[in-house]
Amino acid sequence: MANLLATLQKQIDQLEQQVHLANEQKFKEPYFDEQLFHTNKIVTDKTFYLEKIKQTYHALVANIELEKVEQITFLSETLVNQMAALTRELATHNLRQKQPKTIIEETLAQKHMRHLDYLRRLQEMKYELELSQDVINQSKIAALDNRIYRCEQAIKKIELEMENDVSG
Repeated sequence: MANLLATLQKQIDQLEQQVHLANEQKFKEPYFDEQLFHTNKIVTDKTFYLEKIKQTYHALVANIELEKVEQITFLSETLVNQMAALTRELATHNLRQKQPKTIIEETLAQKHMRHLDYLRRLQEMKYELELSQDVINQSKIAALDNRIYRCEQAIKKIELEMENDVSG
């Protein structure tokens, strides 16, 4: 177990070095899923995400010492996903810099349509998963239900913004 923790710590240290080398760039959308890093604000500073990874790591170490198996499993998966997300972001960072500086603003109606399309596709995925002849994986269905719920919440938020624009 100590070897695994040491390996994780080395990977986190490598991520920290890459974050310090990466130039900061402003975007209007969050880098990552809000649920993954437990934040709903737009943070462009990658060190913020690195600190979240370190917090998850320290929580994992504490739970290993307390031998809380469920928490260890959950925090291990979260940590791996957080590290993978930040690694992908750092790998594609250079590609983002080469994009043109003009950002095309989308209207609320366009954003609404885009989210409705996401919702439709998520519902199709769930439907196909439920109809498949394979063993039904409840965790995949639960994950899709969670994504559908978040998508529906985003649609409601956009619709509220649209109503406020019309009435305001």
